[in-house]
Amino acid sequence: MVEFFIKDEDLVGLKGKVVIITGGSSGIGLATVNLLLSLGASVVSADVTESAVTPASSFLFVRTNVAVFKELAALFKAAKEHFGRVDCVFANAGISPRAKYLALETYANGDLIEPSTEVLDVMLKSVQQLEGGSVVLMGSSTGLQPFRAPDYSTAKHGVLGFGRGYARLMEVAGLPIRINTLMPSWTATNLIQDLPTFISDAKHQAQSGMAVARAASYLMVDGSGQGDVVYVDVGKYTEIEKAVLAPAYETIKGAEHPSDDEILRRIRALTPPAAKENVKDRSI
Repeated sequence: MVEFFIKDEDLVGLKGKVVIITGGSSGIGLATVNLLLSLGASVVSADVTESAVTPASSFLFVRTNVAVFKELAALFKAAKEHFGRVDCVFANAGISPRAKYLALETYANGDLIEPSTEVLDVMLKSVQQLEGGSVVLMGSSTGLQPFRAPDYSTAKHGVLGFGRGYARLMEVAGLPIRINTLMPSWTATNLIQDLPTFISDAKHQAQSGMAVARAASYLMVDGSGQGDVVYVDVGKYTEIEKAVLAPAYETIKGAEHPSDDEILRRIRALTPPAAKENVKDRSI
């Protein structure tokens, strides 16, 4: 694995940048808002909860439910109208686990109530494409392992897959958009009430929101990163896509076989242009 360090001077390039942060009113999002403002960036914070940040010319709050695409579109429109452009996006919004898969609820007539998909809606619908710049996705270490809150874990596995796939798509399309994903471990946020106390009682240490905020800011400004996956644990930063995940797949696949992505490239190369959009990923 490749561990790296983030120095203050690594972040100075954010001065003058325009950044959208979803879920910017608390936790990691709020820490990132404050860090970026201190670095001289202009910040658009999107959340369903009013921001506590002191109003300033470099700050704009837009009330946004990221699970509703029309509100996301309105967010980007407001950001561009206010600041003239958008350079970076931190898709950070998230909520705690909601679904009760082992304690299914019923209506009065005994029919089952569908488990909540709110977590999936918030975490998997909250990304809007830029015309150019940097996108940082908020994943989680729970997307790397079995985790007994499956709706939360499923969403974070999805964020990881989305980031890896979209980074490849940007490369193939030749678009100037960098996509990188954070996978932080336990972090002191308000997703679960009194989380730091619970973590301490469980004899573990929760990292600060600022530790993750620094990683998000670094990925925004580091022009070399594309498709990186960064694991963050107690302020230690480790790139795991190129060092762990991709090599693991190559080992499983075997050097004599092409990747699924390569096979899809070959199929599309054989497909008439008018039909290419109809070639979808399939279970194999």
